[in-house]
Amino acid sequence: MTQRVLSSLQVAALLVSASYGIGFLFGSGELALQHGMAGSIYGVATALGMLVLAVFAKRLWKAGIPVWEMFGRAYGARLQNAVALLSLVWMAGVLAAQIQGGVAVVGLLGLPGPFGQGAVLLLIYGASRLDLRFASSAFAVCLLASGVVLVYALLVADGMGIYIGAVPAFARDLATFNPTRVVSMMLAVGILVCTGADYHQFVLAARRPSAATVGCILAGLCLILIGFLPAAVVVAMNHAGSLDGVPDAKQVVPFVLARVAGTLGPGADKMLLVALSAAALGSGAAIVRAMTSALASVAPHKRHESHPGLAVVAIAIGAVVAARGQGIVDTMVSVNIIYIASIGVTFAVLLRGAVMPAAHAGAIVAAGFLVSFAAYLAGWAGWLGENADTISLGCGLGASAVVALFFAARAAGSAHGIRGTGP
Repeated sequence: MTQRVLSSLQVAALLVSASYGIGFLFGSGELALQHGMAGSIYGVATALGMLVLAVFAKRLWKAGIPVWEMFGRAYGARLQNAVALLSLVWMAGVLAAQIQGGVAVVGLLGLPGPFGQGAVLLLIYGASRLDLRFASSAFAVCLLASGVVLVYALLVADGMGIYIGAVPAFARDLATFNPTRVVSMMLAVGILVCTGADYHQFVLAARRPSAATVGCILAGLCLILIGFLPAAVVVAMNHAGSLDGVPDAKQVVPFVLARVAGTLGPGADKMLLVALSAAALGSGAAIVRAMTSALASVAPHKRHESHPGLAVVAIAIGAVVAARGQGIVDTMVSVNIIYIASIGVTFAVLLRGAVMPAAHAGAIVAAGFLVSFAAYLAGWAGWLGENADTISLGCGLGASAVVALFFAARAAGSAHGIRGTGP
């Protein structure tokens, strides 16, 4: 049973820390090079997801269990395990983002290409074997240091005016995105915040249901403030002509932070890059731990989650997703969509309190997963263009809905037949 000891401020702080990572930081900067302040879309979607989570935080707190256990309670252990296994999908996207971020940093440190990627994978594996109770604190300090330098970079670049005008600029710059891409990104990120166990754990640990609700609201408001920072710095630096030497869009944030840190003293730029590397490794290691836990729960021989082979499998999955070569945010969004398309319809039915046979629920989840995953592969092959994520989400949810309606119609027909046989 989760210990319920957190105040609303503690809930908010933990929700923000779970959201503010390498994917958030580097991904927003990467998008800002092309889309201006609309590059903050990941942070804004996360913040809005927090505010939606606040709406049903009390209900979640009273239930006292994460999403997959809700499925287990309603539909049995088999579907509970399936949903836990499906969580590997979105976690693979987060891990891939940490891999991409780590590769971006080590590239600036002078280790480019396959050698850099191999080094990052090995270091993430090594970090995942550490006692993360201490290591996670050290990694968090590294990320906090980057945040401090980010604020300093905003001041140095005379970017406060850009930051203050972030909201109208964000609304204006959204026009640089394909509208369907905006919808898919907002849904993929926002819905995952509402259904992700990594966020739910802090809501469940609140002292009271009101603390859970207020914590989610505070986190949402804080993330709106933080979410515009990376894009504002990139836009300000771009206007000042300070980004001419950026080798790759994924490297823009570490490039800027290293350049600004370098003005503080000899070697400060290298120290900051090492700190960013450590933050990426720490985030990646934490995700690997979560993935190995999920793998252990469904492994045929019930291996212990500390088994090194499970960590290797988890890292390999993340490396494959990272190899697609998408942007950092797009990497996370595309696999989030598979998870959401798989469980979305069944989760909606669950929230309504409706009851269905476990076999029907399993078939609905399977239909959403298979169709959405097929669309993901088609997008990887380049067959669907910019609309790949939207098609993956729409077709996956559509397939689930069709199967659900089929079972509902058959059940209604059976009930009608039974009534018709009466005297």
